[in-house]
Amino acid sequence: MKKISLFSDQLRAVWMLAFVALALVFATPLFLQPSNMLNVLLTAAVVALIAAGQTYVIILAEIDLSVGAVLGFSAITTASVISQYGVVAGLAAGLAVGALAGLINGLLVTKAKMPSFIATLATMSIFAGLTLQFSQGNPVKVTDQVFLSLGQGNLLGIPTPIWIMLVLGMLFGYILARTRYGRELYATGDNADAARLAGISTERVKILAFMISGVLAATAGFILTARLGTAQPTAGTGLELAAIAAVIIGGTSLAGGRGALLGTLVGAVLLAMIDNGLNLLNVSPFLQSVVKGAVILLAVFVDRNSGVLMRIFRTGPAKAAPASPAAGAGASVPAPVLPKVAMISVVGLLVVGAGVTTAVRSTDDGGAGAGQKSATLVISTLNNPFFVSVGDGAKDQAAKLGVNLDVQNANNNDTSSLNQATTALVKKPGVLLLDPTSSEAGGSITVKANQANVPVVAFDRMPDQGKLAAFIGYDAVQAGKNGAKALCEAVGGNGKVAELQGLLGTSVARDRSEGFKAGMKECPGVEVVAVQSADFDRGKALDVTTNILQANPGITGIYGANDEMALGAVAAVKSRGLLSTIKIVGNDGIGDALAAVKSGEMYATNAESPFALGQEVAKIGHAVASGEKVEESRVLQGKLVTGGGVEEFCSYLRGIGDTATCK
Repeated sequence: MKKISLFSDQLRAVWMLAFVALALVFATPLFLQPSNMLNVLLTAAVVALIAAGQTYVIILAEIDLSVGAVLGFSAITTASVISQYGVVAGLAAGLAVGALAGLINGLLVTKAKMPSFIATLATMSIFAGLTLQFSQGNPVKVTDQVFLSLGQGNLLGIPTPIWIMLVLGMLFGYILARTRYGRELYATGDNADAARLAGISTERVKILAFMISGVLAATAGFILTARLGTAQPTAGTGLELAAIAAVIIGGTSLAGGRGALLGTLVGAVLLAMIDNGLNLLNVSPFLQSVVKGAVILLAVFVDRNSGVLMRIFRTGPAKAAPASPAAGAGASVPAPVLPKVAMISVVGLLVVGAGVTTAVRSTDDGGAGAGQKSATLVISTLNNPFFVSVGDGAKDQAAKLGVNLDVQNANNNDTSSLNQATTALVKKPGVLLLDPTSSEAGGSITVKANQANVPVVAFDRMPDQGKLAAFIGYDAVQAGKNGAKALCEAVGGNGKVAELQGLLGTSVARDRSEGFKAGMKECPGVEVVAVQSADFDRGKALDVTTNILQANPGITGIYGANDEMALGAVAAVKSRGLLSTIKIVGNDGIGDALAAVKSGEMYATNAESPFALGQEVAKIGHAVASGEKVEESRVLQGKLVTGGGVEEFCSYLRGIGDTATCK
């Protein structure tokens, strides 16, 4: 009988999962709550499905970087078709898009003889671009209840996405382990030349693997769209890396020929568990990426040094004793004891930890008002100075009010925002302070918070559904109008200008662009000759502006929908010696922009004082958690700051405690 090693490729991932779970059991009493366990599996579902398809490809020693873009493209296609022809047609269209994308990738690798890394890197860009072109950067809302049940429904108390993950995991796991195609896949990944000589059509095997990857990415898109209630053009951004990480952690070799779906599913759950645990423990959002990276490195190290574990856990004397004549040839060797002891110990500790968790939880639940001094802030990104300042303002005010503020960074990703907010609700904070990555994602989060009886204070973007305790934010449309007005004044009411838009598919980018276009209609002497996206990024704005200047040498003005892009434009214009002739206007009022306005490199910025916004959010959140009545909606207006007004504005910032912006 074939022996099963406790440290086989897939079971190593199970061990890692067990030890991480054990650590979290003793680190936080919230981890083993049934609702939190379901949150972990729910969070893992999307990545698990993408990673399942990626497993087929990686067993072939190939890679598919396009799965995130395929998810977004199929999601937009599905939502659009559902609105016109119904849910069956929509699902069929989404699966067809996934299969077609996989077919294209497979043909590029097999027929065009392109390395899969390069081929799928290119198609990732193509599919992402087609998604934005098809949707024009706008999300597509879905109202069909049958479709929404794929992401929001329950069966036997377990969310539907978890059932989908388990059923498809078993199906494609069976195909991989028990069918002729699975055997051909392993043979091709292990040695393609030998497989070809054995009569296997290796090209067919590879094409079908890429198609499976595309179909499962499309299925993940169904789940994500149904959870959010809308298809986002940027929904799959970054998920390809998470999927690859899950496959590697699960024991599938990048060299090909080895791997199984069980390990991949465990790897996806492990990543979700790490995210969940770090959020529950209020670990800094900047350090969370460090921890996840370390886990991936550990998994790769174990994969490359698998013999080390076997040597550590191997028992018995260094030299075998001579066999006695009495011992038969078939005498069995005693099985290693240490692995069994370790496994029993882990299970025992988990059981003990569960008991401790239950006891602590019952004590915590009895503490009246425990949640009133806590708040969770889920912020769209901490990779932008504006939102960093918002977070600083919120932390400053929370400290003054004696509130324990947990800050989570969604990295401009709807999926991360939804998952982090769902985890935060397990902790039952006194209030959820929410900066949605989009209005649609914010709506889904608000509905979940309403169901959990946790009040929500939203800011910066208004959620499209659910009941809010309060909203506060700057008017993004008016910000665009202010920018247009300032640019019109800067160029004297005549000339040619360019617009740098934000991250396509996000609501703030759409609103600011809409406002800018409306404002420019009131300045008929100025022609907008170029409109390009620079993703709210200074470096990208530098490159985009350089290209715009090359194509439009007569430009006299540039509007950046945020200061980061405006500063990138400054660098491009400055390199050409055109600062005296091209006027630049930004939006946000960050420190570097105020300095540029003061020096004359920028004409103006529509300053919005993010630090003050963060303070107000924390104040309102504290009042809501304390049961006080607050203003339900407050819309703030930015202030156009030109060279002469910088010092006055900086004095205001210092007066409210913001010592970082104007250094």
